[in-house]
Amino acid sequence: MIAQLDSRFIRTAPSRTASRLIGYTLFEGRPATTKGRWWNPVVFRNLRFAVRRRGGYVAAPIFIVGMGRTGTTLLGRILAAHPDVGFLNEPKAMWHVIRDDEDIIGSYSRLRNGRLYLGPSDADGSVVERAHALFAWYLWLSRSKRVVDKYPELVFRDAFVRAVFPDALFLVAIRSPWTTLRSVSNWSASHAADGANWWGVRDQKWHTLWTQGVLERPENADIGTLELASANDERIRAGIEWLLSMRAALSLVESDPSSYPVRYETLVRQPREQISAILSFCGLAECPRTEAYAASTVTVTEQNDDDRNRLLSILPAGLISAIDETWARLEACGRMS
Repeated sequence: MIAQLDSRFIRTAPSRTASRLIGYTLFEGRPATTKGRWWNPVVFRNLRFAVRRRGGYVAAPIFIVGMGRTGTTLLGRILAAHPDVGFLNEPKAMWHVIRDDEDIIGSYSRLRNGRLYLGPSDADGSVVERAHALFAWYLWLSRSKRVVDKYPELVFRDAFVRAVFPDALFLVAIRSPWTTLRSVSNWSASHAADGANWWGVRDQKWHTLWTQGVLERPENADIGTLELASANDERIRAGIEWLLSMRAALSLVESDPSSYPVRYETLVRQPREQISAILSFCGLAECPRTEAYAASTVTVTEQNDDDRNRLLSILPAGLISAIDETWARLEACGRMS
């Protein structure tokens, strides 16, 4: 599916099709796990032109964060059907131009591990200027009023994003850990390319998560005691990433009223109601066509208890306990239906 466009989207929101194609071809870039990386020089020429062009201010951008395989793409595709929205699907090439040390996958910079965490001090004047110039250029080219940027790993960088865009809004994607772990494992097996998979080029993402997310963060010291740095099982690694991401998500949701938790299981069962609430939170006008597209595109998948039962014999007991505790906290979160 090119640019996440399906026939339903084209029929429902034909005027937004061009905005997706513009984002896909000129802004998002092709990561190491995809084909067509020969096109990246064209993308980067456009991005560098936007930086040189300068100018523009982007108000109230919306960021979809959390962890991949938790419904982040589905949510972005639905919001892309809104007449005011320009949706960017993991525009990591853009963010690499904004800060060249943020690439934890190794798609654009293979000389060093990227930084998982960025804070306010990393948003100097030149960073802010580049970010606004790039996003403003996309809004202008795509004839959009509001940008929706799906980049799950920004959950670790919310304070940095807030320093760049003071009025940013966060949609925090949350999904059952057991279905997420299975989905990550399946995706990684099917998308391996040129020495890269879910865990980056030559495991760069995995090493960054373990070193910067576990060993260097006191709040995750309990994970470090499990001594899983050399784990090769996709499901163990995914369990650790889920823990790191969801602990960061909890912190964001509990501390920032400009964040909104979106539970995947609720979204697929009540798509119209959930999208209506999300549009209201984002300050976007009600849009029956967006709600209709949501209802037509979601697929209800029952949470399979067998997923958890199968993992009981694979994951270390300490990791299962930590996941259970974090999931219980997420389910008890007052703003998550």
